[in-house]
Amino acid sequence: MLRPSLSSAAATYLRRLPLPALVALPVAALQPACSDDHYHDHHYYGSNGGSGAGGSSSVGGTSGGGTSGTAGEGGAPQPDYPGAPVANAQVGEHDLDIFGVVGNRYWFAVSDEQLETMNAVVGGGPIFDEPLPNGDLYTPDGSEGTTYVDHLWITAAGKAGKTADYGKVQVKLVGQSTLRAWNRRSIPNLNVDVDEFIDEQRIDGFEHLRFNNGQVGSIFRERLVLELYAGLDYPAPLTTFAWVSSNVWGPELSVPYTLVERYKPSFCERWETQLGGGCVNMWEFAGDFAQDPGYPEPIGGGPGLVPSIFDDPNNCQFDACDNTRVKELEQKMLETPEGEGYKAALADWIHWPSFHRFQCLSWVLATGDDALHNQNNVVLVERGDGRFQYLPYSVDISLGQEWYPVVTLPGNNSTSRGCQSDPECWADTIETCEDVIADFAALDPEALLTSVYDELLAEGMLRPGDDRRYEFLRDWFSARLEALPDELESNREPPLTCEYGQVDCGGYCDYPYNCGGGCEPPVGEPAFAPGAGGAAGADGGGEAGGPGECPPISAYSVAR
Repeated sequence: MLRPSLSSAAATYLRRLPLPALVALPVAALQPACSDDHYHDHHYYGSNGGSGAGGSSSVGGTSGGGTSGTAGEGGAPQPDYPGAPVANAQVGEHDLDIFGVVGNRYWFAVSDEQLETMNAVVGGGPIFDEPLPNGDLYTPDGSEGTTYVDHLWITAAGKAGKTADYGKVQVKLVGQSTLRAWNRRSIPNLNVDVDEFIDEQRIDGFEHLRFNNGQVGSIFRERLVLELYAGLDYPAPLTTFAWVSSNVWGPELSVPYTLVERYKPSFCERWETQLGGGCVNMWEFAGDFAQDPGYPEPIGGGPGLVPSIFDDPNNCQFDACDNTRVKELEQKMLETPEGEGYKAALADWIHWPSFHRFQCLSWVLATGDDALHNQNNVVLVERGDGRFQYLPYSVDISLGQEWYPVVTLPGNNSTSRGCQSDPECWADTIETCEDVIADFAALDPEALLTSVYDELLAEGMLRPGDDRRYEFLRDWFSARLEALPDELESNREPPLTCEYGQVDCGGYCDYPYNCGGGCEPPVGEPAFAPGAGGAAGADGGGEAGGPGECPPISAYSVAR
């Protein structure tokens, strides 16, 4: 495989990044990296990682990826968890850089009882964010359903990295399409809260961390897209790659994960300038303003007909949220008719420059399973200046991933529909997209992809099929850069504002499977199922294709 030299490409990439992106980028593009894969052969990694992309994984080696955590002086072995690392540093003195380097090692020690309770979420058992059975106020142990691991040992990257035991920490299995059980054959997403049991405990200053398995977006996408958002001066979480071990898989195995910063106050502090003075409130949810979560249709009679999505305290990303202003925005959007003057009417509520840029980035990077195109993975922040802004979330579905091989510039949620109906608002979107296209080209996404590939290769985290995925993404970036100007030109006229679930089929609204002369979805797939826009690639990597199928239009409801 021929690839450009990393050194010059990475250096060029770093020089072009604005200051916030330099903060978000792991220290230079020199450190290793990782995530995990989507397609149902799960590749586990032993001490030496894999043998490179397209190679085979192995267990028990002593080179490449390093050990899964070896004993150090000053600690004691844990008889309940054979093979666990031994602490040789105190937590308060632990020299650890979570997001500035790649390859830190996390060893989770979980009891059989807690593992069974965690896995109940996957098997249809209790979900602890829901009310307790019968409305009970108490549980036998007073934990309110909190699941945990007995120990979290962390070993800093590098040969001299020390190990500290962070003790008992809260861990949940999370995800939608990426939700997996935690067992010998499966890799789950892990949400970690490190001060649930030890007050004020932090890991390198962070209380909340999310370990993502990459089972949908492949090894590259989430890291690439979040760094591209940051590089294009839009607030985005920090990401890196880490090795994860556990007694569940056995001490000889280490699994590469994508480690992502959670949307919490520390994120808001870092992006304070771009967020109008920081974050006042923040919500994460699936849905839209004034919409019954059980149905895709907006509620025309107003929020009074159903509980507002902002009434649910579980959607708040802080300890508590004041929903007064966001519900006033919700009512304002219901009262404001679509059409000319829509943007001006909401100027005190929506930070329109950020919205235009967010819509352009969603289109450029093809993040189809988002707030604008699928009313999913929504993160909405009330900024320090009182206006509201969307943030990127769950962006592993992106960059031509099979479920959304094409993402249109127009969206179909309430905010994008309103803007698209207003000629002034749409003209501002087009103007912003012109700048985004130029910035995207100057950022050189192919160079970033190559640097990530080389990081993975150096750390031993590549696995079979990743060469093909790398080649697909390299070709996708090249084709995307070439196609964007023409696509933007074709969108200069304001689009039709179709009902939710329908799209512009060239001058009329209809469902995607009826566009293009009544084509049919792929055989065996429901009309609204993921992948209805294209077949999986030959490598099983989920890349688009399939002659004779419906046009790959992404603005439709995905079956859950």
